[in-house]
Amino acid sequence: MNLVSLSNVCSIKADRVLFKDIFLGIQEGEKIALVGVNGTGKSTLLKIIAGTDQPEEGIVALNKNISTAYLEQIPLFDAKDSVSDHIFQDKTISGNNDGPDDHEIKAILDKLGIFELDKKMSELSGGMMKKVALAQTLVKRADVMLLDEPTNHLDMETVVWLENYLINTKKAIVMVTHDRYFLDSVCNSIYEIEGSSIYHYKGNYDFYLRKKSEMEHSRKVGEERIKTILRRELEWLARGPRARATKSKNRIESIRVMENRERPGSDPGVEFSVTGKRLGKKILEIENISFGYSDKKIITGFSYSFKKESRIGVVGPNGAGKTTLLELISATLKPDSGSYDKGINTVFGNFRQGVDDLPLEMKLIDFVKSKGEVITTSDGSKLTASMMLERFLFESSIHYTPIEKLSGGEKRRLYLVSVLMENPNFLIFDEPTNDLDIKTLSVLEDFLATFKGCLVIACHDRYFLDRTVDTLFEVTGDGSVEIFTCSASEWVAGLKRRKDSKKSSVKNKPEIKEVVKPRQLTAEKKLTYAQKLRLEELEKIIPENEAKLSKLETEMTKFSNQHEKMIELSEKYKSLKNQIDLLTEEYLTLSD
Repeated sequence: MNLVSLSNVCSIKADRVLFKDIFLGIQEGEKIALVGVNGTGKSTLLKIIAGTDQPEEGIVALNKNISTAYLEQIPLFDAKDSVSDHIFQDKTISGNNDGPDDHEIKAILDKLGIFELDKKMSELSGGMMKKVALAQTLVKRADVMLLDEPTNHLDMETVVWLENYLINTKKAIVMVTHDRYFLDSVCNSIYEIEGSSIYHYKGNYDFYLRKKSEMEHSRKVGEERIKTILRRELEWLARGPRARATKSKNRIESIRVMENRERPGSDPGVEFSVTGKRLGKKILEIENISFGYSDKKIITGFSYSFKKESRIGVVGPNGAGKTTLLELISATLKPDSGSYDKGINTVFGNFRQGVDDLPLEMKLIDFVKSKGEVITTSDGSKLTASMMLERFLFESSIHYTPIEKLSGGEKRRLYLVSVLMENPNFLIFDEPTNDLDIKTLSVLEDFLATFKGCLVIACHDRYFLDRTVDTLFEVTGDGSVEIFTCSASEWVAGLKRRKDSKKSSVKNKPEIKEVVKPRQLTAEKKLTYAQKLRLEELEKIIPENEAKLSKLETEMTKFSNQHEKMIELSEKYKSLKNQIDLLTEEYLTLSD
């Protein structure tokens, strides 16, 4: 059943056409992701569907008795309301969905860490405010959930819980998110806003990437074909009046159309790296540092010696002290005790969570130039401030636009460029994926892959961490910091196992130690006979399942225009892909 229909919708903001001629339908149970570069209008489109913003043209029609629940990127609230007032103010009984029962509501609040229901909204941190707004959206009895960056400010464990919750809900979902694992698991339909138009891909994110790649390849092939034809036609015309006389007026007009065609854009944000300032032998030595507020210890007795190209992710629950640890590492916060020895050549670049202090009246180009005029790439060429803006997807046409005209995501992207223009050799990122679009994250990941300095990232995005770091600091919340040599996905997979171990008897210390240092201890053990048999079995099962996955991909391409069939195939694909991931994890554990 069709729940919401958009016909011929157009939106214009600050004299910019965000999108036009948009046609979009939301089906019952459909799970849609809106993707596109920051500033293309993803949040605006969500607001139009929610009814909080009106299009310049077009019609938005909701099916009779349908209600929506809308999570804004920056939630609005009444400062006088309590947390309870805010969460339950919109818990109506309209719509066809019965909504969660009291037991489920309690589970939602527990998972989001919302316990102080009498606390005033004005007393909450920005992160907790977003969680309360998310809870309000989840408990509302609605048929369609509209979610703008739902994973922002959530720790990794909560993101995984929300992912499973949304997979299992029968409500239709339309969401904007930068978290690619989350998007790939939850969504079965992708709409991309590009160049003021919208493109639909009926499948999950992995399917979208493949179809997008095929489409871009076809565009490039088509462009080369047009160039060949045009060159031949122009040679004809260049021979003089007699040659032109043999051509019909229509043919000549088609040549002019080819000359004035819109050419496929090149991707400016790939394959570049900067040299950075040279690191010395000593980079940073931290010895037994501690920090706390009054009687609460945030970090206790932490030591670490940073080496060249250390690539570290910082994970842990919200409020555990991840940002505090970053500030201690960068010396923006002084420890209560312990020693801190920084090399003379070490230069920090800090990418903080907020962008509140950007000079809104300044033009983009002037702001970036104030941080650095030129940086040198690894091949010796120079990148100016203008070129860096283009690398990070700011078209030259808006370089002289005041910062205040940018969207929230664009401001965040501009802030990123300004940090990189200072050419640091020790980068510290605090939740860099919040409010950045997927394209920008891909550009940043490619940049960091070739970055020769040190890197420390506090982040809840598993995909981003998997691509950028090889070591994890887990800030536990009791003052300690555990160190893991593994990927973020492996860390999440072992999270439940570690929690169960901690709940077991204190006497079982060897077992707990084995979980905390999985790679070191498994390397010392020998496989049992049963484990050897299982390893051989996995070597057969995994390729068989991968072959099945490949067949499903072919079927998805074949039935891309049949909505019901695509939903069925997408669910099978998702289930099989998860199964392969689990089997692969088991195989890696045994083979290690």
